[in-house]
Amino acid sequence: MISTPSKLSGYTVAEMVIAVAITTIVALAAAKGWVNLVRGERMNSIQTELDINVRTSMENLKHDLRLSALDKIYYYPAGPGPYTAISFPMTSDTNHDGIAEYATGGSNILWTSTVIYHVWKGSPTELRKTTFFPRDNSLSAAGLQAQLNSVVTNGDGRGYANETPPRVIFKNLFTWQVWGSGATYDGYSSSSERDTEVSFGSVYLGSGTHQVKFNVIGKNPASSGYSIGIDTLTASACGVEREAEAQTLSAQYGTTASKDYKAEGSWSGNYQLKFDAASTGSYFTLTIDNDRWEETNFRGAGALGYNTVVGFDPSLRDYIVQLEGNPGYPWASLFGTGIYAWTAEGQTGTNAASIATNALENCVVRVLLRGDGSIRFNGGKPRIYFQASSNTPPLHILAAYIAEASSNNYPNAVAEGTKLYFANSSSEATISTTASATPLGQFITDSSKSYLVTYLVKNNNGSAAVWAEDTSHTGVPDNTYIIRESAYPTEDDAKAASWAGKIYTSSATLYGVARMYTDYPTNGLFTSQIFDTKMDTPVYSNVSWNAALPLAATSVGIKVRTATNSTMSDAPNWTNATTFTSSPANINCGNNRYVQFQAVFNPDPTNLTLSPKLKDVTIKWAGPTKIVDIAATMTKGPNYGICEVTVDSNQLSKGLRIDLSIFKDISGWGNAGMTNTSTMTTEISPRNTGK
Repeated sequence: MISTPSKLSGYTVAEMVIAVAITTIVALAAAKGWVNLVRGERMNSIQTELDINVRTSMENLKHDLRLSALDKIYYYPAGPGPYTAISFPMTSDTNHDGIAEYATGGSNILWTSTVIYHVWKGSPTELRKTTFFPRDNSLSAAGLQAQLNSVVTNGDGRGYANETPPRVIFKNLFTWQVWGSGATYDGYSSSSERDTEVSFGSVYLGSGTHQVKFNVIGKNPASSGYSIGIDTLTASACGVEREAEAQTLSAQYGTTASKDYKAEGSWSGNYQLKFDAASTGSYFTLTIDNDRWEETNFRGAGALGYNTVVGFDPSLRDYIVQLEGNPGYPWASLFGTGIYAWTAEGQTGTNAASIATNALENCVVRVLLRGDGSIRFNGGKPRIYFQASSNTPPLHILAAYIAEASSNNYPNAVAEGTKLYFANSSSEATISTTASATPLGQFITDSSKSYLVTYLVKNNNGSAAVWAEDTSHTGVPDNTYIIRESAYPTEDDAKAASWAGKIYTSSATLYGVARMYTDYPTNGLFTSQIFDTKMDTPVYSNVSWNAALPLAATSVGIKVRTATNSTMSDAPNWTNATTFTSSPANINCGNNRYVQFQAVFNPDPTNLTLSPKLKDVTIKWAGPTKIVDIAATMTKGPNYGICEVTVDSNQLSKGLRIDLSIFKDISGWGNAGMTNTSTMTTEISPRNTGK
């Protein structure tokens, strides 16, 4: 049997070439995937490291700044920002409770170190942190700014004591920018109301005038308009509130800002500054001095008046100071019973009644007007109102006198009485209802003293109105002393200072004298509150004031004094202070921190029915260069819009916004030319606490 040879198995050369090629491709693909995987893992690792570093650094920066204060931060370069360097103080936090620590026995924060974050333009660019510990708290504002500028220029704190070597926070810095958060305010509310203590932010101010601009940028969807209303504004180093309507309006667009009367009385000074804008883009600008004290309402704690009173005058629609006495309608609400300095009802607590016929006949009646609060203000040339009863016959007075009482317990006067005249001519009057009598010459009444009004009644069955002392008034002196007909009284008894040896009766019932009305006194003083300029050595420039003078012979003069002590204990006596009579006046009152003024009122001595009225007083000094808080009491309402506030075209800092970007070049096999970046933006509010 013949066999057939079998077929041999194997690869051709072509097949082998193809197989090797495929294997190579697969191997290269696997190698490339592995390289990409390794490179991706490395890039992710570097990115994660960058992100962690950025976040960690931001948290450390936020911790530092929260142990500082916004108004103590200094910036570089000058201008509105963005800034590339900041300097701020830090307080200790030894308890790690995030709460600022205070100096022993005081209320001031203990600033222990100065921290400066700054960009160093090297190769590569670096973000550095330079610390000065302990902090030099003797450095002025200008000194702290110079320290920051020096660190930025030199890269470290050379030339300044207590510097620690700068620490590099980052290398390869792309961006480090510090911005102030803008100041906007939404004035919408469903009802009209005041919004107190609105903080717009802070700005760096020097001395002199500055422009505070309110720009309408929109409105709440619920609002029907774009109005802006400002009651008071705080925009200077001393931090005092100023009446917005009293500021200088230097520019406006879209409509006119005006003084808006608020009769409700809850707005300071009863006014606001109102800007009835019709659209966005409208604005107005106020010129504000740094620095000055504007006294417009005269209601500061510690203010004192002598023969003067403070109140709202409806005729002027303004708070004023004027002489007291004869207050008229502007003061009716202050005194309840109108314009009288003294009333029988006020002293006894009861209303008038009638007495029987023949109760007063040929007698001398002496009535005590008590100075225990019953006389409500000082005055000049008193007018005494006598009131008869409803019985007949009328009250017939032959003569009447007024004198200062020697005490509240006896019918004795300091001196003989001053005669009173009815209708400025007659010493005698027959009174069926009421009649008034006044001295021909000047007679000044003092609310702290008591007075005796004495009158001689004719022998004709006279009758007078009476006021019985309220039974709740216990331990008060008698109101009336009477020398009866049986003692044969005369006009000399009515005029006499002393009734020693006279036979008289006394009574708690008050007879016949109903009211006392006074003209203005011949002089008056108003001493202001003590004002803190917040500067150790202010340089005062001038004082100015506005007053309404009803007669050419009336005037208001101003005195100014200063002191280093908050109680003015080291201030000169007012008698040694110059009285300025023309406004404005340059002043040379010393360069002391605390300042006070005294207004001197001089009416026309020939016409004491009219008083000068002081409307405002302003004292100026050169303010310091420092960070200043801008705040206001705003008006909210259904037609109020949203405004933005700037000062000298600079945005305000309500907090800090910090932009940070860093990078890292990735080198090595497969990574040539690769760069990773990490960026973060954060808002920080320095607030003296680490929380």
